[in-house]
Amino acid sequence: MFKFNFDVEDDTEQIPDSLDVNRTSQNHGPTSAQVVVPDAFTELSLANALNSLPSKISFSPITIPLASGGELSLPRRDLFDARFQLISQNADDPDALEQPSISNARSALQFFDAPSDLVPLVYEGGLKTWECSLDLASYLDGIGSQFDVHGKRVLEIGCGTSIPSLYILHRIFSSPPSQNQTHIHLQDYNASVLELVTIPNIILTWYLSEAAETYRKSEEEHADHSPLELNISENLKDAFHQSLTTYGVHLRFFSGSWGTFSLESSGGSYNLVLTSETIYRMESLPSLATIMRGACNAEGPKGVDDYLCLVAAKVLYFGVGGGVAEFVRCVRDLDNGGTVETVWEKTQGVERRVMSVKWN
Repeated sequence: MFKFNFDVEDDTEQIPDSLDVNRTSQNHGPTSAQVVVPDAFTELSLANALNSLPSKISFSPITIPLASGGELSLPRRDLFDARFQLISQNADDPDALEQPSISNARSALQFFDAPSDLVPLVYEGGLKTWECSLDLASYLDGIGSQFDVHGKRVLEIGCGTSIPSLYILHRIFSSPPSQNQTHIHLQDYNASVLELVTIPNIILTWYLSEAAETYRKSEEEHADHSPLELNISENLKDAFHQSLTTYGVHLRFFSGSWGTFSLESSGGSYNLVLTSETIYRMESLPSLATIMRGACNAEGPKGVDDYLCLVAAKVLYFGVGGGVAEFVRCVRDLDNGGTVETVWEKTQGVERRVMSVKWN
């Protein structure tokens, strides 16, 4: 049985010290005799995802140590709350889980209680927060003065709970409104992950930011919920969309396999490409490197200083075959590949790195 270490606390549970990528069953994933067809590239509607949320969601804070000193607390939707949403929808309407508003929801409900943290090409672990995503957010904090995200195009690949993007949005919503238009695109294999945790986390980050101060104060005057709950009202949705316009933030969400990702549909290349905890499986490394290279538009008119491509990962994923060495080799061997430089590392305990990729 193959396992490798992850140890970020999520909600009230401690994520196991090992992530099991090998245990599957009839109830929780495909057997070896089944052929799994990767999910195709699909764009999710933000409006539809917001409308699918219940009237109230609960959340808990996660603390990110900042490279500049101090800590930042960001909110994440509680997993038990997302699970309860799926159960409630199914109870209220047995056909609800078949509707596109909660894509792949039956699989999502299975994996809340599955013995495996990952079933390749079925569920890729996005419901939980993995520690290298915190490393990447911390590194972004350290280079904030060198790389201004305002007016840029940002892509987070394999975003899951989207901690790096939440950090970026926190910075934007904590700054004065800008006329620059910032495009932040988030991709995850599972559409249900985007709908159940990614998009709610973005709403929560906005709600607790300076951008939502006026709305937050007006809502708190007649609040009928605990401090760790948020009412998802029509007024909140309107205020959120208004803030996106005021701060020049354009959000888009994409699901499906990396091999089917369409840069033409997503609007072309990006200035900042981010990914964390995504190099654990050897088979997926070529498609990951390819999408990263295309997203940086290495063949286009951009110069090497016009993009930043960052990968946060553990040095070795025990028993699975992936890791830093394999990723570096894949980037080097890709047609017109690139070079990988370690820009941050942790050498004690489970070794982790943040790497910068420059494409030829």
